[in-house]
Amino acid sequence: MNVKKTKMIPRERYLNKIRPHIGKPYIKILTGVRRGGKSTILKMIAEEISTKNPNANMVFIDYELYSNSEIADADKLYRHASGSAKKNAMNVLMIDEVQEVNGWEKVIASFHNEGVFDVYITGSNSRLMSSEFSTYISGRYVSFNIQTLSFSESLDFKKTIENGLSDEEVFEMMQRQGGFPVVWISDHSDNDAYAVIRDIYSSIVLRDIVQKHGLRNDTALKRMVAFLCDNIANSTSLNNIYEGLSKKYGRMRKETVYKFCEYLEEAFVFYRVEEEGLKGKALLSPKYKFYLSDIGIKNALLGYRSEDVSKHLENIVFLEMKSRGYDITIGNVNGNEIDFVCKRDNSRIYIQVAYRLSSEKTIEREFGNLKMIQDGYPKYVVTMDPDWMTGDIDGIKFIHVKEFLKMDL
Repeated sequence: MNVKKTKMIPRERYLNKIRPHIGKPYIKILTGVRRGGKSTILKMIAEEISTKNPNANMVFIDYELYSNSEIADADKLYRHASGSAKKNAMNVLMIDEVQEVNGWEKVIASFHNEGVFDVYITGSNSRLMSSEFSTYISGRYVSFNIQTLSFSESLDFKKTIENGLSDEEVFEMMQRQGGFPVVWISDHSDNDAYAVIRDIYSSIVLRDIVQKHGLRNDTALKRMVAFLCDNIANSTSLNNIYEGLSKKYGRMRKETVYKFCEYLEEAFVFYRVEEEGLKGKALLSPKYKFYLSDIGIKNALLGYRSEDVSKHLENIVFLEMKSRGYDITIGNVNGNEIDFVCKRDNSRIYIQVAYRLSSEKTIEREFGNLKMIQDGYPKYVVTMDPDWMTGDIDGIKFIHVKEFLKMDL
C-alpha cells in the first residue's frame, strides 16, 4: 500500500533521532501511548524515504485500519509482506501497532534476518522489546519513545493552524488539555478536548489492558487510574497505593493492585520514576512517583482543578525531559528531595519544580536542596512565578517554565 502524502506538522525532535538510522540493518521501533503521534512520525519517515528514493518499495501496514484485520496473524502477515517485496529495490516495511498481530515477534525477527526489508514498527506497549522478541533480535534494534506534544511542538501546531494564541495562552491550554496531537490540530473547547481524550483513554483500557490481559471487569482498574491521577507527583510505594485504594474503595487484593500498576505502565498511561540516593548511601525504603503520559488524561477523567496546577507543572517538566531522551530519577540527599535527576550520555541536570517562589521557606527549600549537590552539573529551579523569570542564585539558575521548555538542553 502506498503512503499518501498529506499535510503533517513535522516533529523534528523525533525525526532528527530517527533519520541517522534510515537504511541501517537493524529494526527501528517506535513506542508510546496510543494516539501520541507514532503513526504520523512513521508516515513522515516514509515520505522522506520516498522523496529521496522515488523507486523505494514502501510496504505500509496499519493495524488501526479494519481493512488490515484479515492479515492480523503471523503467517498471513509474513505472506502479505513477503509477496509485496520487489527484487533490486529498496524494500521498506512499516507496521503500525504491530502488537495487534499474534506471533509478530518471529515474523519481524525473520524479516530482519532475511535482510530483504528496512524494518520499522510501532507499538503501544512498553514490553514490545522484552520477553520473547528480545531473544530473537537481541542487540539488533533501536527504539524511540514517542511522547505527546511538548510545549515547543504545541507552539508549532498552533502557528500552523494560525489561531493567534500567545505563548502564554498555548501553555495554559497545554496544562488543561494536554498534548495529544488530535486535540491540537483543531480548536477545541476544554469539554470537546476532554471528550476526545476520554475516547483515547477508553481505547487504551479496552485494547491494551482489558482485552490483552483478559480482565472480566474493569471497575477496579478505573478506580486505580482515578487514584493515581489524583496522586501524580506524590512520593509513594505500591503498598501505599494498595492501602489508599483499600481505604477509599474497600479491600482489594494486593496482587491485583501490583498487576494493575504493571498493566498501566505497559500501556504508557503512567510512568513510574524511582528514587535515587545521591550521597552514596543506599536508601532503605526507596519511594517513587507516578506521572501521566499526558496531563490531559487527568483533567478529562477528574475535571480540571486549579489547585492541582503545581502537579500539572511537574508532570509537564517530566515529560519534556523524557522527550529529550533523558533517563530520570528522583534525587534524595539526606532525606531532602530533588524533583528530577536527568541523565543523558555522560552528563546530568538537576531540576526543582516550584509553582510559586513566594515565601522564604519555599525559596530556601528549592535552592537549598540543590546546594547540597556539588558535582558541577547544571541545576535549575523551574517555576510559574512571574517575578522569577530568569536569573542565578549561587550558581543555581531559576527560570520561568515557558522559557525552560523552549531551551536547548
